Amino acid sequence: MMEIERCPGLYCGRMFFEENNTWSNCGACPRGYRVNETFACALCNEELSMYNYLYLGFMGALPLVMHWFFIDVAAKERGFSRGQLILHFSAFVEVVTAAVITLLSMEPVWQLKIYSCRVNRLSDWYTLFHNPTPHYGKKLHCTQEAVYPL
Repeated sequence: MMEIERCPGLYCGRMFFEENNTWSNCGACPRGYRVNETFACALCNEELSMYNYLYLGFMGALPLVMHWFFIDVAAKERGFSRGQLILHFSAFVEVVTAAVITLLSMEPVWQLKIYSCRVNRLSDWYTLFHNPTPHYGKKLHCTQEAVYPL
């Protein structure tokens, strides 16, 4: 591979095309890729840390708690009836099914395995605010999930 030019901004990168041995223009990396030190888009292939699993667990449990809260708020009777129990159970099945289907549809497909890009700096969570404007002209939109898939 040949040397590539620096891209503007923190999150702009280039993809390598093996068909004709060329690099793309600077832009956002595709989903599941992240800019490395040489401004090339590199595949995210790191295992999740315990903190990341806890974060994903919290984000998965949040819709379930919200479902249960609104089921209780909308209930006409104040006691815990059989109808409410059925609604709580169906909300649980809905959220768990959605989480499993989401995990199975991500790369690697049909495996309950998640790869991620490591968080390097605070700005990785807020890439939208770091789009460069080369030569004070048109803004180059390079935002992507720098902390994919979190």
